[in-house]
Amino acid sequence: MVVRWPQLGWLPVVALTALLFGFFFATQIRSQVIPQSDRVSRNQALVATVRRLESDNSADRTRIEQLRTAINRLEGEAAQRSDADRQLTDQVTELRAHAGLTRLRGPGVTVTLADGKPVGSGVGGYLVNAQDIQDVVNLLFQGGAEGVAVNGRRISPLSKIAGAGTAIVIDQGPPLAAPFRVVGVGNRSQMDALIGQTSSLGDLKLRQRSYQLQLGWNAGPDLTLPAYDSSLVVRFAHAP
Repeated sequence: MVVRWPQLGWLPVVALTALLFGFFFATQIRSQVIPQSDRVSRNQALVATVRRLESDNSADRTRIEQLRTAINRLEGEAAQRSDADRQLTDQVTELRAHAGLTRLRGPGVTVTLADGKPVGSGVGGYLVNAQDIQDVVNLLFQGGAEGVAVNGRRISPLSKIAGAGTAIVIDQGPPLAAPFRVVGVGNRSQMDALIGQTSSLGDLKLRQRSYQLQLGWNAGPDLTLPAYDSSLVVRFAHAP
């Protein structure tokens, strides 16, 4: 008798056997592709790369801190130079204002002077002279004026007021004749109070009573002085 196996009964056994052999060979191939020694080398290379990156990052952080320190130092030096420049500019501005080289505007006092009338045997007592103008200018500065002008001529710390007949001359400017308008810009209330004192401008006030010499003043909230428009060089007369 001949025994006949079912035609499909052996196929599952063959498939299972092939699967087992395939898994075995795949495992062998993987072990051959990445040997144990190569995995160790790769891990060591990765560790070395990480350490190098950490070292580079640390060096970069140190460099950044150094740059920040340098920037802060430079900014501090620049700020100091800026402060010094501002202080120098303020000093120059203050000196120019003190010398009368800049236009000045603010509250102040205006003093008016005009000739009086000759009376009796008095000679020239009724005329406003250079000394009268100088006295008024000095009093205004004493009362807190920051700047003074006479008939639009700015007075500087080096200005000289001189008589020229019946007129006066300030520095090298043209002769100025009465009436005179002396304007002081600065501490308005203090200048006004000082002029009003009995002891101030005593000679002018005496001649005002004796010769009707005209003397008056009034305070104003907004006065303007021009800049000094002459040379600051002091000229001395020499004998021939």
